[in-house]
Amino acid sequence: MLELYHGSPAANSLKALLPLKEKGVQYVSHYMNLLEFEQHEPWFVKINPNGQVPALVHDGRTITESTVINEYVDETFAEVPLRPTDPYGRAQMRIWTKFVDEYFCPALSFLGWHAMIWSAVKHLTPEEFEARVARIPLKEQRDKWRESAAQAWTEEQLEDWRRRVRSSIERMEQGLRGPWMLGEQFTLADVSLFAMLIRMPEYYADMVNDRDSPRVIEWYGRMMSRPAVKETLAIRPPADAERSRRSVDR
Repeated sequence: MLELYHGSPAANSLKALLPLKEKGVQYVSHYMNLLEFEQHEPWFVKINPNGQVPALVHDGRTITESTVINEYVDETFAEVPLRPTDPYGRAQMRIWTKFVDEYFCPALSFLGWHAMIWSAVKHLTPEEFEARVARIPLKEQRDKWRESAAQAWTEEQLEDWRRRVRSSIERMEQGLRGPWMLGEQFTLADVSLFAMLIRMPEYYADMVNDRDSPRVIEWYGRMMSRPAVKETLAIRPPADAERSRRSVDR
């Protein structure tokens, strides 16, 4: 049995969902409401002690970290390969996925949190907010929630994160090797980068546009045309009644 615990189809949840759709792998979807701190509920922390999604459970064994999940899925369900067959190609793919994890994603994440978290928690009293934050297993994540809710980051910090995101787009523009990041084969490098790029032509039009990053824009259009991408982006949260029932069952 294959189960995936994930949030909305964006960022790291999108990264883990897309290979499953590309491969046509059947799985049980557990859609988590991240802004309601569902990933920090005791039942889920038993699955992933870090209290983070995505988390893949395969025959009772849990795999975490989206990049690791994707390589595991590609090895386990090998009929539709998403990694190059040659060692050099796989190394080039991993350079891109490592770049996403260590540089692109952190910068984009801080900007996203700054823009979104305050509005998501402003309805909570300070006591309610602290009670929820106290359940977060990782200190770094507790700090991030508090800082973003308080809008504590300086303009200098925000501008440096913007610079990193802009640099990431420039690196993509210069690094594209064909229709896909590594050339003719669609790989996990495309998956990882697309999970970051999703909606950037709308929200970061000053960076992702026809003038400054035309090759990225063309690649993004090809990505959006893929049937698996369309199917993944169409994923919606279950009905409130179903979510409530699932919480009681847990």
